[in-house]
Amino acid sequence: MRALPSIAAIGLLAALAGAAAAQQSGLAGQGTGFSMTPPLSGYAAPSGQSANNAPVMAPAAGSPQAPARSPSAQAAGNAAPGPSRPGLGEQDGPAAPASGERQPSTGVGVPGEAGAPAPSAAPFQMRPGQAAPATATRAPVVAASTAPPKPDRFIIPQSRMIFAGEAAARAWTINLTQEEASRQANFLLSYINAVVVMPETSRIRVTINGQAIIETPIASSQEPSRFSVPVQRGTLRAGANLIRIDVVQRHRTDCAVTATYELWTEINSEGTGLSFAGGRPPLTGGLDDLPSVGFDAKGVTTIRVVTPGPIEGGGSTRVLRVAQGLAVRGQFPNPSVTIGDGAQGPTPPGGLTVVIGTAAELPRLMATVPGDARQRPITTFLEDDRLGAPTLVISGPTPADVDRAIERLNDISFPRTDSINTLSHWAPSAPLFNGARNVRLADLGVTTQEFSGRRFRTEFQIALPPDFFAEAYGNANLYLDAAFTSAVRPGSHVDVYVNQQIASTLPITARGGGLFQHEPIFIPLRNFRPGINRLWLEVVLDTESDARCLPGATLPADNRFVLFDSSEFSMGSFARIGRMPDLAAFTGSAFPYDLDGSPIAVVLARQDASTLSAASTLMSRLALSHGAPLPIDAAPASVTLGERNAIFVGGIDQISASVLDQMSIAESVRANWVVSAGDEGGNAGSSDSANYNNVLERFRNRQANEATPTPSTPPPPSAQTTPEVYERWRDSVQGRGGIYAVVDSIEAWLQRTFSIGFDSLRIKEGQRTLYEPPPRTSVLMAQGNSTNGASAWTLVAGRTSEALAANMVRFTADDVWNRIGGQASAYQSATGEVERRDVSSYRFIITQPLTFANFRMIAANWLSTNIMPYALMLLLAGTVLGTATAFLLRRLGRPT
Repeated sequence: MRALPSIAAIGLLAALAGAAAAQQSGLAGQGTGFSMTPPLSGYAAPSGQSANNAPVMAPAAGSPQAPARSPSAQAAGNAAPGPSRPGLGEQDGPAAPASGERQPSTGVGVPGEAGAPAPSAAPFQMRPGQAAPATATRAPVVAASTAPPKPDRFIIPQSRMIFAGEAAARAWTINLTQEEASRQANFLLSYINAVVVMPETSRIRVTINGQAIIETPIASSQEPSRFSVPVQRGTLRAGANLIRIDVVQRHRTDCAVTATYELWTEINSEGTGLSFAGGRPPLTGGLDDLPSVGFDAKGVTTIRVVTPGPIEGGGSTRVLRVAQGLAVRGQFPNPSVTIGDGAQGPTPPGGLTVVIGTAAELPRLMATVPGDARQRPITTFLEDDRLGAPTLVISGPTPADVDRAIERLNDISFPRTDSINTLSHWAPSAPLFNGARNVRLADLGVTTQEFSGRRFRTEFQIALPPDFFAEAYGNANLYLDAAFTSAVRPGSHVDVYVNQQIASTLPITARGGGLFQHEPIFIPLRNFRPGINRLWLEVVLDTESDARCLPGATLPADNRFVLFDSSEFSMGSFARIGRMPDLAAFTGSAFPYDLDGSPIAVVLARQDASTLSAASTLMSRLALSHGAPLPIDAAPASVTLGERNAIFVGGIDQISASVLDQMSIAESVRANWVVSAGDEGGNAGSSDSANYNNVLERFRNRQANEATPTPSTPPPPSAQTTPEVYERWRDSVQGRGGIYAVVDSIEAWLQRTFSIGFDSLRIKEGQRTLYEPPPRTSVLMAQGNSTNGASAWTLVAGRTSEALAANMVRFTADDVWNRIGGQASAYQSATGEVERRDVSSYRFIITQPLTFANFRMIAANWLSTNIMPYALMLLLAGTVLGTATAFLLRRLGRPT
């Protein structure tokens, strides 16, 4: 039984840490331990960390100064599977000293790392007695009386970045101009962590292009710490720069595996980035510098489009084409398009203002008019006195010249042959599996890693084509090269997760250590989907020392596990045929709108700025998924829509009933779709009270209906007699009798024996049902066939056009976009949930030659999901075989 740590144990732990710190302080001149620079004058130690790196005593729970559990902890718990436990050491440890004291390192390292490291990044493995790289610098924190510096370039490509567990890593790229790369810069880092993280053995490390920028203990549980470190000249370069963050965390007191789910560190995106001497230089180059626009503190690139006149007809088509070209050229992780009315202020940080118009129309839109616009088509950056910088001008002498300038902007594509470009938010890019292929983990960004903790985790990603059809048969394989020591007991296991769902488990049963040499782990293909698939390998290690959890057991010890980068992920041949409807293929690569090359009919439910903004954000995200701009027709003829691929965008009230019917959406959704003001404004944090009010209102309405019953409604509970209540409860508890009981027992036997239920037989598949999304839905996406049955229609709707535009940027973010699938998906911005409606019936779209091998796999997958036709085919085949055998025996056999 694991002993819980007592106050005496905590005191002994603090003494051990202090002794280690004193030893490290004496050996600092010999290059042993972590090399940290002393704080500068006027700077203080980080919050939650003492000068000797010992844990700081946290206020008692419930006191005014007790830190509230950050929402990040809940987010981290949701991101990582497993239970969450309360911290055991939140009230232990010595008090923090006065600010300004030096923080000598403990000299105790933490071996191991996890995540998806980039090939060019050095492994982040810290061992006892090992010195940190000479370039790793401990940056001082800004004093409380000094205003913290603000980044000129934000670098976190999403609204929140949380590192959970004992070891985690993340790598991505940002683009810089030549002037930014040559200018002196400081790297700013701000983060906050869980109170149970032990600062003596927990580290965060940031590298840029393989050069260590900062490496510091994780000790900021009270409030975000802020660091500023000069970036050595030559580290930054023009073009793509690889940024990597490694985090190693250990629990203060608890040795259990479940306690590792309490460990989290959240990067404060508003305080993390690059600060340039003299400020950020304006972006005034050509289209090649478009990726250097960057994004804001939430990872969003706001594209403000300023047009001279109405957006109807050709105006909206131009905006949609420009939005796609900007998204593909800029490779923005989260583009958001807004339509301006001509009276705009300065461009917000991490944003871009685009002015579209002829040379004669530009003076009404901006203060500085390029002289070349009167002579030829131009696409150029400049700094405008009214709009600021960066401002991209797309202009020419005539409207035809403006269209030619847009064509030049859209003349770019990224062919998806071997991989899909994801560098702007995840490095390395995801390799594309078009068929049988083996990829080493080293090529997926996973290096050889040694580990001494309790739960090891590393992540990588792959991509699959839109016509991937293998939801019911086949396996992928992870050939594991790893080893574990004799300290690891049987009962430990290796788990593989695909798209946040556990897919396979390999138990560890050997005693005395073991070595895995290309040990296969089978992963069913039903866990994969078209587009990007994120996988992570998790190893849970059970040891006797962790079960006892003696004082000091959470400190680093000998390595228990090692993962070798020679491990391979393998996928064999799979069926290739497209399906309609399939929103996973649509979000993965704009399938099937990318097949024939004809212009896509984008139908705006209302010709206003909000609807066009939502459609532009949607089309920019589709262009990123497709890898190239898609041809657009924003003014299609209504008589031809039934024969064309079309996308309908707008408020649900403006969508016609015929379109809802083709998407199998109930028309009652117009009246039942309830959205609060917080949802329409895109503020998820202000919807709790509205949720409560809506529930309370529905409860009151139900009470009112029960108080005044109609002949068609049952009597209220007060009017029912005791025998009636008894009969109703007896029927609901005991279940149905007679023939229904026999049917239920048969289904239960089939489920126990063959894992087959009546739902699997799809007897009622031909019956068409209409879908009604939850009342708190923010964005609804549905797909169906056109009226002639040969083309695809897709609907993207909100409660109103304003609400749709406000929520579209979060709907198209990676964490939501990669979860969309089925025939319809309903996204709730207040909770972040995505409800999917599976496809009940679909039609096939031939994308690959129907060779014998491909047809065999298509048939195997289809028959696996359609059991009734499969059983009938077996019965028919058996009948034919028996009849033929009897006939042959009559003619050739000899009677007995």
